[in-house]
Amino acid sequence: MKNFLIATALSFAGLNGYAQNATEIDTIEKKQISTTKPSRLDFNVLLETSHLWRGLVINDGMTATGNIHYAVNKSQTMKVGIWGGAGFDGKYREINYYVQYQKNNLSIAIWDLFNTTGIETPKVFNYDKNSTTHIIDLRTSYRFNDNFPLRIEADMLLYSGLNDRELNSSNEYRSRNSTYVELSYPVIRDQVVTLNAFVGGAFPLNGSKHLFTNKTESSFDIVNAGITASKSIEIFQYKLPVSATAMWNPSNKIARIKLDVNLF
Repeated sequence: MKNFLIATALSFAGLNGYAQNATEIDTIEKKQISTTKPSRLDFNVLLETSHLWRGLVINDGMTATGNIHYAVNKSQTMKVGIWGGAGFDGKYREINYYVQYQKNNLSIAIWDLFNTTGIETPKVFNYDKNSTTHIIDLRTSYRFNDNFPLRIEADMLLYSGLNDRELNSSNEYRSRNSTYVELSYPVIRDQVVTLNAFVGGAFPLNGSKHLFTNKTESSFDIVNAGITASKSIEIFQYKLPVSATAMWNPSNKIARIKLDVNLF
């Protein structure tokens, strides 16, 4: 009986020591988590069945895109980033650089677009106006308040080299400064599945046509209209955002449905 009492006392002492040790470890871990600074650096990866841009089919197949971005200031209103895309078939390749200011519902950004698809010897540092394939894109958007959450986007190609130019009356190349304007509105929101409707038109500031049409001449076209349905799928307590977009380009007489999975 004496031996049993001694063994019982030792067992309780051991359990008490283990409980105290576990509490100390939990406290240390919580302190480490609470002192972790929020990172200004982040990146995202997206998978999509095709890559669409302003009514254009940039890649008509499985595509992976990545976005590495860094907040320059503490309020994280100013960011710099690198966005890239690659097709699963190895044909589509693109790398873009951008600077973006975003505060509340206003966003202003400058993008340097560099799509090397079909270019045998791409020159990443070539910005000569007569031979560059870079496109400098000004992007702006504003979303109104929650009572009327209409989003207005207005983008213009500031510099486009070979991609968006034509000869003027003096037989000199000039940029057409193709401009894209889009309106979008959340038709269904605050539900399991949300639905967003959008319509976008394009026109050239200079020249006889814009970049987003196959027509030989065009002063204005509806080039991008459709809907996007979005929801989150739970997989092992992880919410995976997915979306499906139906897009029509009346100017080019094409239509597509694409699926997106935002991995992280």
